[in-house]
Amino acid sequence: MKAPLYDEILDICQHIANASAQDDDDARSNACKNLQKLCATNQDTPKDHPLQWEALADFTEDGDLAIDIYDIALASADKLQLPAFTASIYLAMAQRQQEFEETEKTIEFAKKAEIASQNIDSEELKQEIKAFLAAL
Repeated sequence: MKAPLYDEILDICQHIANASAQDDDDARSNACKNLQKLCATNQDTPKDHPLQWEALADFTEDGDLAIDIYDIALASADKLQLPAFTASIYLAMAQRQQEFEETEKTIEFAKKAEIASQNIDSEELKQEIKAFLAAL
């Protein structure tokens, strides 16, 4: 991923986090809209990247919609052959399913995260996935 896109995603996410911390719903909503616009603008272009979609899903309050967005992120990670993002996205999906108290889906996504993590270098992400599975 090129630095300007990463920096733009990080900047928007920081605005969302800061607005959330300050209970500023309008600022949070505006920042989320900016992230949605960025994703829509980049979709199916050379700038399309799973990080933007994963971030959007993470900040999407509607759980079902978030899962749909994670699916877009997975397709992008698969297209770009980025197994670390695949593992991270599956873990996020498992965590979201856990919030829904959907035990079977939680385990299913966590196991997919574990499988995807076999092909990554990030020991931190591997440990996070293992810890999540162990806690189930």
